[in-house]
This record gives sequence, C-alpha cells and structure tokens, in this order.
Amino acid sequence: MTARLLIDAGNTRLKWRLDAEDGPRIAGCLVHRDRPLAEALAELPDALARPSAIWCGSVAGNHFDAALDAALRARWSLSPTFVQATAAAGGIVSAYAEPARMGVDRWLAMIGARARTRRACCVIDAGTAVTVDALAADGRHLGGTILPGLQLMRTALYGNTRRIPAGPVPATPSGLGRDTAACVAAGVRHAVVGGITGSVQSAGAGAGEGLHCLLTGGDGAFLAPLLPFAVELVPDLVLDGLARLAGSAGA
Repeated sequence: MTARLLIDAGNTRLKWRLDAEDGPRIAGCLVHRDRPLAEALAELPDALARPSAIWCGSVAGNHFDAALDAALRARWSLSPTFVQATAAAGGIVSAYAEPARMGVDRWLAMIGARARTRRACCVIDAGTAVTVDALAADGRHLGGTILPGLQLMRTALYGNTRRIPAGPVPATPSGLGRDTAACVAAGVRHAVVGGITGSVQSAGAGAGEGLHCLLTGGDGAFLAPLLPFAVELVPDLVLDGLARLAGSAGA
C-alpha cells in the first residue's frame, strides 16, 4: 500500500499528514521550537505506518533539515524529499527573479490554492510570519507581502521595551485595551488585521478583479472572524500543495 508522509516544517510547528492510497488520512501537529527535535518527533504515533515516501517543505533552516533527515532515516530508513520553490510548478508561475529565494511554505500554499480554485485569489498564511500572495486567474504569481505574526509582534514589544511586561494575552472585545497587556493584544491584532487587509486590497487592484481569499496557518482560525472580508479557511493548504507536487512526480 502506498502511504506518503507529508511534512510542513515551519519556524515554530511541524505539521504532518500520512496520505494512504487505501485508507484514511492521519494527521497531526507538534511544536519543535525551543526544544530538541528528537523530543518533538517522539510525539509521532508509534503505530504510524512506514511511509513509502516522505516529502517535506521546510523553512526551519539547514540545521533543522539535517536533523530531521537523520531522525527520519533512523526511524524508517527513508530520507525525505525536500521541496524548494521553482520558477513554475503546479500551475503557478513565480513572480520572483530568483524563484528559489521564496519561502517554500508560500510556494506550496499557492500550489494548494491553485488546486482548489482557478479564480484569481489571495493566499494568506498566518503563522510566525504572515504572508499574503496574489494569484491571477491564469496562475501567475503577482507578488505578495510579509509581516510579523501575532506572537512575533508581541515578542518584539516585550523584548525591546522596559515598561511593557510579558504576560497572558487577554480578550479585548471592544477592540481597545484597559491595561498594558490588553493594549498590546489589541494593538497587535489591529496591526496584523490591518496589514492583511491592506495587502488584499493591493492584490485586488493588481489582479483587476475580485479575489477569492484562502486563509491558512496556525493563527488562521483566530484571524478569520476579525477580517473585514470573506475568507475560506483551509488549515492544511501547505500540505495540500505538497501532496499535489508529490503526486505529479509519481512519488
């Protein structure tokens, strides 16, 4: 039985999915940041079937990728295929002069989006960083934006100021805070929502038409109801793009 293990390795989390030819998909997520990778990977189910192939999109760095490769070879005697952004794949044509310099998570999310819709669309990935990428109806990448994510903004404030203490993120139903922690939470939320909204407006102007907006990433579910436009929430868009690439390669 063919069973392909797909891995989306971000800066904070590692999402995985086992796509079996004859059987249900099995998926999970683990946090690898600030702890040994071996400890994190121990959270993979012991009963997880040996995959026939492993495909990985990683933005976690060369050291992490080498450690991941070693761990997977030790467990299954398989090395993963690490995907990079290219000039064209999966119906997408990159806007980058040097395509390999694009984060592979953005590239895979766009490929996943293309598999879902042939309309002009905007792909929003809300993780450690927030990325917004616009696609024309013919699959041309029109460009994008990158901004710090919610936690990254909070960390920057806490780490670079003396009078803003770190603490739990409180709810601020009115959109305004009444203590410092609530004010930080509200400000960060407004900054991210405003950054995404402005990016989508620019993307719509560039595409010359209304955009189908797809939202993915760890903070996607939190941000979806805060955005002033409709979005389709697709939690595993990067893995969907990775599956499409692996499938087209016959792996």
